This record gives sequence, C-alpha cells and structure tokens, in this order.
Amino acid sequence: MTEPNGILIYGELNKDNSISNVVLELLTKSRELKSKIWNQRIMVCVIGKRQNYDNIVKTLGEYGANEVVIVNDDRLKDYNKTYHSEIFTNIAKKYPPRIILIGATQKGKEIAPFVATKLETGLTADCTNLDIGENNLLLSTRPTFGGQLTADILCKTFPQMATVQANTFKKEQCENNVKAIFNWIDIDKIENKIEAINIIEKANASRDINTAKIIVAGGKGACKDNGFTLIYELAQKLNAAVAGTREAFEMGYITKSQQIGQTGKTVAPQLYIAVGISGANQHLAGIKNSDKIIAINNDKNAPIFKHSDVGIVGDLFKVLEELINNIDK
Repeated sequence: MTEPNGILIYGELNKDNSISNVVLELLTKSRELKSKIWNQRIMVCVIGKRQNYDNIVKTLGEYGANEVVIVNDDRLKDYNKTYHSEIFTNIAKKYPPRIILIGATQKGKEIAPFVATKLETGLTADCTNLDIGENNLLLSTRPTFGGQLTADILCKTFPQMATVQANTFKKEQCENNVKAIFNWIDIDKIENKIEAINIIEKANASRDINTAKIIVAGGKGACKDNGFTLIYELAQKLNAAVAGTREAFEMGYITKSQQIGQTGKTVAPQLYIAVGISGANQHLAGIKNSDKIIAINNDKNAPIFKHSDVGIVGDLFKVLEELINNIDK
C-alpha cells in the first residue's frame, strides 16, 4: 500500500461552479501545516460537471494547492451526496493522504462522516483551529460543553480527518506551481439512491452571514420588545445580514443558520455591529476575523468593548432608532 502523504482537501464548488471560500481558507492553513511536516503535498479534489477547469485550478494554485484532482461528468452538475462521497473516498484511496480537511458546510457535514466510515478512520468535526502536535499528528481544536470549553484532539488513525468552520482562517495567496490531474471514475458502478426531482431556492429574511460584508447581530439585551425588529430595519438600510448569539437563537429571534459563536458560525465581515451582546468568549470566537466591530451596550463594563473598534454606551433601542433615522442623511 502507498505510504500516506500530504493533505487532501475536498474542493467544494458554489452554485455558479466557482470554488468555495472555505477551500481557499483550508489551503492557506494547509501551507502552515505543511511547513511543520516535511515532504507533504497539498492536493484538492474537485468534483463537478464537464466544463473548463482552468480558472479553478489557477485559483487553487494561487492559494497553495500543488495538485488538483478533477473528476467531471455531466451527472455531477448538481451536488449529490452519494456520488460526491463515493468519488472523494475513491480519490482518498488512490492518493492516500496523511490528513483530510473538509469545510464544515452543509455539504461537507454530509460527506465527511461517510468518508471517515469508508476509510475506517476518526473524524474531528466543526474545528476552530488546526496544528501539528506530538509525533507529527494533526491537532484539532473544537468547542465542547455547549461552547463553554474547547478541546484539543490528537487524531491517531490515518488518514487524520477534520471538518473546519467557514471563516475560521484568513485566506492568503502565495507563489506556487500547480498541476491538474483529470481522473476518470466509473459512476455507473456507484449505487445511487438519491435523485434530485426539483431544486427550489429557500426564501430567507436575512442575507447569508457567511458571505455578508456587513452583519448586524443581536444578543440577549436585544431579545425583548422590538429589539430585533429594529435590528432587521437597520440591516435593511445597510444591506446587511442579521445574526445573533446563542441566547437569541434559543429564544426564537434567529434561526440556527444565523447563530454566531463556537456552537454556531464563524464570520469575517468588513463590519460587525454587536447590539446588546455582552461579549462572552463563546461569541467572540465567532467574530475574531471581523475587520471592524461596533458595539452597542448599556453596560460600560461589557467585555465586548475590549474587542471593539467603536463602542457606544447607551440604550440600544434609542441608539438603533437614531441610526435608522439618520443613516440616509
């Protein structure tokens, strides 16, 4: 059997067939991991329809991929859990890696456990950091006990697998040579039990917090009266996404997809407006990559102010109304 070598990343594609940002973030982090374990290649597996992959390969190379394995077939134009999981597993067996990294997206969370089971290895899910630990083993950090603590987990089975939340790592380009490898897999031999009859886009009252440039988020202090009504109104004025803390989710003011923090999502907007958020470590972990943070809270000693670029001490309802009334002036 071929000796495990390198890092293999699932190259998730967006609906427009561009490469997902989380893949570029994983590539950037993989370069750091690679520097700690010698002679390791970084490989990305891209699965999709028949098309020109030159731009995708070029982009992946700019972020550190040494090799891009492409499996393309018109039957792969839409994501299919069975096909994508089986194909990625097949590639992992053909090019055995030391480490497999997958974005903790909706697709990634479906594929990862299937692949881990097929490869008979362990999986650390929803990681917030990655490093190389003792004996050159992957050290994965993830939240536990409802986000109150983090656990460092050493993976002792190979390949070492982890899924990582989007926006956890900054993406950075580099100078690098990349090679494209087209791989044929007999899809007819894959027993597919899933067929897409129709795809309907779900209407959402808020923009996607994963890609939003501006986010207005509410905490426990905004979970009363018309707090979130004002937050949505401000967000609409700013063309921003609406998000919130775990408390806001548990009290029904936001959906799970809008929750930020160790038990929610990690975001990286240009501007993050924290409304009535105290600034617990669990939440701060989810906004650490924000460019600018504005905090609104009536408690001048709230921890959030220590992590903010601008702090407004005052009644959040009055402050929001002032912002809404004056934002177009």
